[in-house]
Amino acid sequence: MLLKKTGLLIIIFLCSQFSQAQSGCLISSNATVYTEQDNNGLVNAVLALVFGGNPVYKANPNEPSVATCVNNSHKVWTATSQNCTVCPFGYSFNLLNVITGCQTTTYQGKVASSQILFCPLDDYTLPLTATAGLFGIFFIRKRKLF
Repeated sequence: MLLKKTGLLIIIFLCSQFSQAQSGCLISSNATVYTEQDNNGLVNAVLALVFGGNPVYKANPNEPSVATCVNNSHKVWTATSQNCTVCPFGYSFNLLNVITGCQTTTYQGKVASSQILFCPLDDYTLPLTATAGLFGIFFIRKRKLF
């Protein structure tokens, strides 16, 4: 029995070590996380030079920084100290077709990683208790005990 528990713990530990958290650029002003980094080889090298070495993320896809509870879990984003940049309207180019920056607006944020957290069941205690109470009253009245 002890060998089975130890084997199970080792499997769980190994699976958790190989899992990767998703990363993105958290913009706190609009509570949005941009999840796809602009990795186009030479373009990414130029972008890193233009934006001071900070990673640059595409405007799409994106998601809210705080997700709602679905199937008893939700995604939470935690910001790190590393800066990042998002160009929501694309890049501006000079006459030699070299990227010189963002068009009109630049979002500055922090690189963030995601975690899946379980929703607390305490949020559902009152509705479950009220439903159980109503069923109890219904069955008591049906048997004419009350």
